[in-house]
Amino acid sequence: MAKTGKPRGTLGRHPTGLRPGERLSDYKRLTIRLPPDVQGELIAASGALRRPQWRVLIAAIRAYVGSGPPLSADERRVVRAVLRLHGKTDRVGRVTG
Repeated sequence: MAKTGKPRGTLGRHPTGLRPGERLSDYKRLTIRLPPDVQGELIAASGALRRPQWRVLIAAIRAYVGSGPPLSADERRVVRAVLRLHGKTDRVGRVTG
């Protein structure tokens, strides 16, 4: 019996990397240890910017070495707001334990 109706696409998330045609599974794996406050900042930035943590890290590294744009003032404000909501910063914006 032949299938009828609309064709269905593949299930799940698209395996996209940074450039077209790349898959995330092709990238080398990196394991790092972070202090809890830095990990909280990474999680908050990832959620506030709606990007995966690996993309936040790539953007941070590129901004640090000067080959990428830094966060805009609006993006920084959103990340700080998320950190404040979760009790991870003081009034000045410094991360607390």
